[in-house]
Amino acid sequence: MANYLTCGQVARHLRVSISTLKRWLIEPEIEIVDRRNQNGWRLFSEADVAALKDHKRELKRNGRRFNETTLIPIIINGRHEKIAAHQ
Repeated sequence: MANYLTCGQVARHLRVSISTLKRWLIEPEIEIVDRRNQNGWRLFSEADVAALKDHKRELKRNGRRFNETTLIPIIINGRHEKIAAHQ
């Protein structure tokens, strides 16, 4: 019988948040089968984890990508600036 990991276990293994993991799962370049247990929890195989690890490595290689929802406006010395929410 194959061993499967939950979202929390995979996120911990990859050192990312669960929300980051879930955001990656909706990206079109990641092709992972939606496999769930009887409780509805998403399950990941070792191959899925390897694919996610490769995706993380590729993102790191290409530099961090921030979209507009990731940037929050702040005011410094009377000027509006945008900074990354997660630095």
